[in-house]
Amino acid sequence: MAEVHRIRNQRDAEREASVWHARLNADEISAADRAEFETWRAAYPQNARAFDDVSTTWRRLLKSGPMVRAVSFGQAMDAAANPPSSVRPWLLGAAAAILLGVSVLVGIYWWQGRNETFLKTEIGETASVSLPDGSNLELNSNSVAKVQFDPHRRVIRLERGEAFFKVAHDAQRPFWVVAGPSWVRAVGTAFNVYLRPTDVEVTVSEGVIKVSAGRAKHEIPSDDALITETVSILKAGDQVDIGGPAATIRALSSSELNRSVAWRQGSLYFEDRPLAEVIQEMSRYTPLQVRIEDPSLGKLPIGGTFRANPQGAEALLTMLRVGLGLQVRREGQDRVLINRRPDQQR
Repeated sequence: MAEVHRIRNQRDAEREASVWHARLNADEISAADRAEFETWRAAYPQNARAFDDVSTTWRRLLKSGPMVRAVSFGQAMDAAANPPSSVRPWLLGAAAAILLGVSVLVGIYWWQGRNETFLKTEIGETASVSLPDGSNLELNSNSVAKVQFDPHRRVIRLERGEAFFKVAHDAQRPFWVVAGPSWVRAVGTAFNVYLRPTDVEVTVSEGVIKVSAGRAKHEIPSDDALITETVSILKAGDQVDIGGPAATIRALSSSELNRSVAWRQGSLYFEDRPLAEVIQEMSRYTPLQVRIEDPSLGKLPIGGTFRANPQGAEALLTMLRVGLGLQVRREGQDRVLINRRPDQQR
């Protein structure tokens, strides 16, 4: 029988080349990653050509230097969405992604509106994006953020999910995060914002921030508007829960602080947390709909470390079934019911 050779699809090569270029320009690139790249590059002639095309386009962007840096975030994205007919769309799109500084490409999407840019991750995906001012934004699973920069202020509106911000210092242009009814005001610091169904949780890793629940009176955040609001000042290690006008502040130990943002390393840590709370948290990382049928099980204390992805949710279900002897029943492909086994029923 004659040997069958697979014909390499050019679009596959172009798409993979853009991903490889971004990976090789990321902060965390290992020797193993480079070896894997060389293997990919040598596998097909199309791979090498596609990667050279991406690299050439990127060098042209860098050559424009100050001009590129002066272009607003929205204009850069608009240019990527509407490339000149002489430039391949996938090439300019890849270059725009690299210009954004997407160091984790899995699950990052953007689309352009008037004077604003949206960033989105799907369930089980995270992304790290370098903003045009030098700040960095990390989006957790199933999150949406809207970027609005102008000469006077830097505003990120977290519309769903969770994000970690590493803010570049600029005393003349405050950095604002709007999440639900709450504002966070920073200049140069690092903090995490989690928009939950009933409240907003803010955790500070570095520096000092101001937090207010004043959006009901003032749609656009500003220092003038902040003067009229009740403000909480948080320093490194502080965490606040904001539910309506109330704010509860607590100081975290270094281990608690690390656990609160462990999702950035792809992990979730629980220590004697109620099962209902654990399932609610894990549901952010899986398309499965998990329901506890016996309400008393919701208070069952759970501990452990799980991956922040669908596989982590499956590991939790396995622990409940094998480790705790609970009944884990699947209905269809996306629904799971948790109950006591018949012999455990009260």
